Amino acid sequence: MNDEPRTGADARRRIREVSAALALPGAYFTALSLLVFYPLLKPGFILTLDMIFAPNADYLQFGLHTKGPLYYGRLPFLLVLDGLALFLDDWLIQKLLLVSLPAVCGLAMYTACESRTRIAALFAGTLYAINPFVYVRLLAGHWYFLWGYAFVPLAVVAFDRYVDSGTDRALVRAVGWTTIVSVFDPHATVLVAVAGGCLWAVRAVPTVWKESGGTSNAELRGYVRRFGSFCLAAAAVNAYWLFPSAVTTVGGETQLSVISGADLTVFSASGTIAGNVPLSVAMLYGFWRGGATTALDVLPTWSVGLLFASLVYVAVYGTLHRWTDSRVRGLVLVGVVGFVLSLGVSTAVSEPLVRTLFDFVPILRGMRDTQKFAGLVVLAYALLGARGVDEFVTHRISRPATPLDTPQLTSLVLVFLLLVSPLVYTAPMFGGFGGQLDTTEYPESWHEANDLLGTDGSGRVLFLPWHQYLTFSWADRRLATPAVLFFDRTVIEGRNIEVGGIETRGSDPTRSRVREALTSPSDPEFGDKLASVGIEYVVLAHEADYRQYESLRSHSDFTVAFESEGLTVYENEVYEDRSAEWPRAGPPVPGRALGFGCLVSVGATCALVRRSVSER
Repeated sequence: MNDEPRTGADARRRIREVSAALALPGAYFTALSLLVFYPLLKPGFILTLDMIFAPNADYLQFGLHTKGPLYYGRLPFLLVLDGLALFLDDWLIQKLLLVSLPAVCGLAMYTACESRTRIAALFAGTLYAINPFVYVRLLAGHWYFLWGYAFVPLAVVAFDRYVDSGTDRALVRAVGWTTIVSVFDPHATVLVAVAGGCLWAVRAVPTVWKESGGTSNAELRGYVRRFGSFCLAAAAVNAYWLFPSAVTTVGGETQLSVISGADLTVFSASGTIAGNVPLSVAMLYGFWRGGATTALDVLPTWSVGLLFASLVYVAVYGTLHRWTDSRVRGLVLVGVVGFVLSLGVSTAVSEPLVRTLFDFVPILRGMRDTQKFAGLVVLAYALLGARGVDEFVTHRISRPATPLDTPQLTSLVLVFLLLVSPLVYTAPMFGGFGGQLDTTEYPESWHEANDLLGTDGSGRVLFLPWHQYLTFSWADRRLATPAVLFFDRTVIEGRNIEVGGIETRGSDPTRSRVREALTSPSDPEFGDKLASVGIEYVVLAHEADYRQYESLRSHSDFTVAFESEGLTVYENEVYEDRSAEWPRAGPPVPGRALGFGCLVSVGATCALVRRSVSER
């Protein structure tokens, strides 16, 4: 009779204890985040490459009709964003997400590293939150991926604990954290899968060679059973996005079907540091696009080399002193595998392996930007480095004091040096990314055009110029076209990435027909061609090569509905509402598969929670 109240009290006491334990590190990591973003906290949006936010955006619709089933894992998160938008301005939501990101990265690693000392945990969290990998990815606007990356340590360590213990509660934690990673980004889920596979292999494979009679076989069967149980449970809980993804992938209707070897070449790691790809990846740079200010641009070369060497040193130190720990050996394998995969096709050693994997493991085609695997290198540096710091602190600081060297003074100096080294190593990240990012507002002309278009009509809006990425004069940066989030009507925008000989990866029938029609905008039937795919209005931003569409002004099918200094809106006079005849715009939405997957996910989640509760 009293079990339930006691269990509730125990749970509340546990929550209070955890909250108290995380209060100080939480404040520390929040302070680091504020040091990064404080110049950017004023009202307005931070827009950069793939990071686009807009006022009154419909994030769920964006997720369903723009990214495709492979990204349906985000749907719960997008629902939360839409809910927040009912009470908060979208620019404020964006700032909260960005400022929270480094803090969550640091706190997740602090919690996951299982260090003996708080110094080691703070070092690991600092390195995981503030490093060149996170810095460059934020500049590229990959905030969804980085939110998934933030929870990777918790998912990986929870999986390893389950493989070791086999308890139901450990299984629930492992599946739960992995699901949270998937809620933000499927690429981060791949990092969990690779890291988990490495840790499992280090535990399971040596049992094959043990000479202990039947014990070895029983131990191996246990590891295999736990691995299978985790995979089945994780797949069931994530069925709401895995099942529709599988259905559309089999039908050849996902982005994976159009990614080729050319993508690997274009998006492979680059020699950011001294033109050397392996060195760049090891130093956590190497993003294919380049152009970001590096530590070498603001610090002497020798100091950057010394800082990097110190980070590697503590990781190696921890590895050597804890080599008997199977998790340490697994983390070494995680770092090595992550490093090799990060190189992509940029080196003669890694190219054959990477191309073979991408050919035979279709899901890896989604990781065409192979430098994302460097997230595993950061994971290894941080978790192994925490062990190195532990060993250094416990064996060096605990020695008897001398008149010139007290334990207290040594401890303070060591804490300062250990925590500052990742911060100095990523100096360009602080102060608003060294001025590389800024806060901006959408022009008034965009708001006026949106008011004109309204929300009542069913017609679609064509946004020109026809490019996926444009350098907008009002933002002073190159961005993914934000019209699809900004305007209330359905927007057809270009998805032609135009990078390294790759013209486009957009394959839906509407964009294919629009792309064909745009080869001759002066064609007398141009209005009819656009009307046949539902285009009622054309919004022409005065950016890039917009003058090639000047023939619209004199075209008999179009009239100017709105015009300002930076924007012109044309109305297609031959448009008729025949929505039943319009081809699909964007990836297909497999409604039945999505519904079935949601049911499986709910059932599997309830079953796992029930097993965990019954085990108590």
